[in-house]
Amino acid sequence: MTGVLMKPKKHLGQHFLRDKHIVLRIVEALEATPGDHVLEIGPGPGTLTFPLHERGYRLTAVDPDTDMIAHLEEHGFEPPITLIEADFMDVPLERVIQGETRVISNLPYNVSVPITARLLEASDRIPTMVLMYQKEVADRIRAAPDNRDYGPISVLCRMFYDIDMAFNVKPGSFFPPPKVMSAVIRLRRLKEPLLDLNELSRCSQLVRFLFTHRRKMLGARLKKWSGDWTSAQTLLESLTACGLDPKARPENLEPAAYAAWFRQVEGAR
Repeated sequence: MTGVLMKPKKHLGQHFLRDKHIVLRIVEALEATPGDHVLEIGPGPGTLTFPLHERGYRLTAVDPDTDMIAHLEEHGFEPPITLIEADFMDVPLERVIQGETRVISNLPYNVSVPITARLLEASDRIPTMVLMYQKEVADRIRAAPDNRDYGPISVLCRMFYDIDMAFNVKPGSFFPPPKVMSAVIRLRRLKEPLLDLNELSRCSQLVRFLFTHRRKMLGARLKKWSGDWTSAQTLLESLTACGLDPKARPENLEPAAYAAWFRQVEGAR
């Protein structure tokens, strides 16, 4: 496959996918049609980029690696694709997510959760994401309540997306092989998100605060709250007003329960 002979850079955590069967599964899972705008994060040597381009998508690819961008530019795509040499975390979202945009990526393991959290900020414009993670991170995103993998990213993703597909990818499917198993998941946007997008930042702050001590009861944990946008008392009163138990632990609440609680908080502010 084009580009797999390029030398991966260890400091960038690069592992290039080389299994054509897996590539095809990932690209088809995107469910895009010709003319759709697709954002690829970290295209590397173009393992996904080339088949995506062949399908007639309007493609934007973001990569911080000068050599990878130069390699793709040398190919001379026709029609052209938009190549951006930058760290995705530093690129203004409006530059790369224009209208409805589907997202695809073999995510760098070390920043996969921050990238996912940032993509949620534009969930109103992203109908589908097909993303590859280290398997243990994919398990966290897919996790349900009362599971040790359940955490902030599980809660936040499920407030906006249904996770309807996953398959594992063995280390031998990459060059060089990573030391861990990988997994691909697809996130499809909910018809009715559980949370207003303008509330995401504050809700994320609350959820992450609670899960820093996941085994503590909510009521006890809230006594340590010091956020500047609402009080601990408002949080506790809103919790009980929703019919939720202050003795419950963060890992016990469904995403819908967190969303209902947060709406109650917002109404009480």
